[in-house]
Amino acid sequence: MHAPASPRRSLVLQVVLPRAGVVAGWLALNHWIRLPVPLAYALIAADGLFLLWQGRAFQLSADAHVRSTGAMAPVWGGWLVLLFAGFAALTLWWDALLIARAVEQPAYAEQRRQAREALYSLTVSADGRVLVFEGEITFGLTRRMEQMADRHPGLHRMSLTSPGGLIAEARGAARLIRERGLATRAEGLCASACTLMFAAGRRRSLGRRGRLGFHSYALQFESGLPQIDLGKEQEKDRAFLLQQGVSAEFADRVFAISHQNLWVPGTAALRAGGVLTD
Repeated sequence: MHAPASPRRSLVLQVVLPRAGVVAGWLALNHWIRLPVPLAYALIAADGLFLLWQGRAFQLSADAHVRSTGAMAPVWGGWLVLLFAGFAALTLWWDALLIARAVEQPAYAEQRRQAREALYSLTVSADGRVLVFEGEITFGLTRRMEQMADRHPGLHRMSLTSPGGLIAEARGAARLIRERGLATRAEGLCASACTLMFAAGRRRSLGRRGRLGFHSYALQFESGLPQIDLGKEQEKDRAFLLQQGVSAEFADRVFAISHQNLWVPGTAALRAGGVLTD
């Protein structure tokens, strides 16, 4: 039967070197890998048992050393090293659990997409025939509309309630509405850029609380953008309104309204101007 190793030899071979390898392994895992929670617990339990075995192995050599020499200094030094190793292990285990339980944050582009989609609601009615839009017209709306239209080929009408938003995105949505041959219906206030989407409908109507609000365009930033000519942009959409059957007199009045005001014409004026078809 072999005699237990000396405290110094036992500390180096059975504690320091193996523990250094384990610490390096934990550091690498915590830096590069997000462990599943069950696996993290399993590795922590295994490392805990290994740490207990290291303590037991050092104790055997320490007891033998004390019986043969009576010197306690190497023993106390070894236990201090083991105590430090235990604290280091607890820190690494805690880091591993925090990383494993952390909710992974989406990429910046995904965060931006989620923030934009939070500005509006886009749903399909229970019978799959009406695409319901409520909220602000913002980036990504046209793409989502196209995706939902592809998933619901039975759509025949789009319900609109919106204070407006980005004209460029409203143009894309209007193009999609016209290409898919959807009717449009204002269930609440459909104002500003929303009216462009409304005008794209094959047939156009108002709900019981439906209203349409018109005004001329304004830049999002007061300092202005030199590459954008508001007059030309309004002329593009005036031509679109005329193409959709809106009268020239009505279209002219729309763009004569200051962007700081809102013109909400009555049903008779909307019918006379060719905006409503039903």
